[in-house]
Amino acid sequence: MTSQRHISGDCYDVALQQNCNKPCDDEFISIPNQSCGLVDPASFAMVNQSVAYEAFRHALSALKPGWVVTENGLVGPGGARVVLAQRHHVSSEGHVDVLFEPDESTPLVSPLWDCVSGFGATPEDKARNAAYLWSQTTAGAMLEFKYSRRGEFADHFRGSDRDGFRGWHIISGAVMGWGGDSASILQQWILANPVLPTLSHALSDSIDELTCPHGIKLFMGGDGIYEVRVDGERHEIASAALANMGWPRLSPPGYVRSYLLVLHRETES
Repeated sequence: MTSQRHISGDCYDVALQQNCNKPCDDEFISIPNQSCGLVDPASFAMVNQSVAYEAFRHALSALKPGWVVTENGLVGPGGARVVLAQRHHVSSEGHVDVLFEPDESTPLVSPLWDCVSGFGATPEDKARNAAYLWSQTTAGAMLEFKYSRRGEFADHFRGSDRDGFRGWHIISGAVMGWGGDSASILQQWILANPVLPTLSHALSDSIDELTCPHGIKLFMGGDGIYEVRVDGERHEIASAALANMGWPRLSPPGYVRSYLLVLHRETES
């Protein structure tokens, strides 16, 4: 996670646009219902499904044209599929769990789940924000795995790369930040202090090559908010390792998220 290309081109100030400094990707934080227009998530009214799918269709088509909404989810070129759901009870109406299937006819051993939340004054705004955040981080890694493998959509790190996920070939999406100058500071800190070697050690007993690929989401920021999820589930050891890396706790807060796919073991360049 050290190449300049790997840093998303601009900090996405969703929180600032809404006059709110709460993060929009943290399922483990209780966000008051009155904050930023967020309401109880009772329904997968995340927003209504049709609004959410259309937002994700638009975001994906900006990266790879050809996505359509069907009764089975969002289907793209070559049989890829994206399914939106609510797998976790959270206090954000803008939250959605996202499943990516490279080929809907051949499910992976380890389903590639991720989750993201969006802010906004209306359900449509929340859906667009969530879709944009996901498309600029997770989707890059997913599309690279499905359609390219040549670095068109995301970066590759070899198992021998000093700043990589030691011993594994991975695809890494961009590091996206929001929160103004604080987000930029966090992005530059990640450039100077690669987190992947530390996380590879923390996850050494949790990645099984026989069930690869595995998806890993990183999220951190604010005054000490952090999370690592593996295939959609919080990994406590890796989250603690990320927390202890000494990244700057900033006020006003900024946040960063990224996503990577672990493909296979690789000890040589």
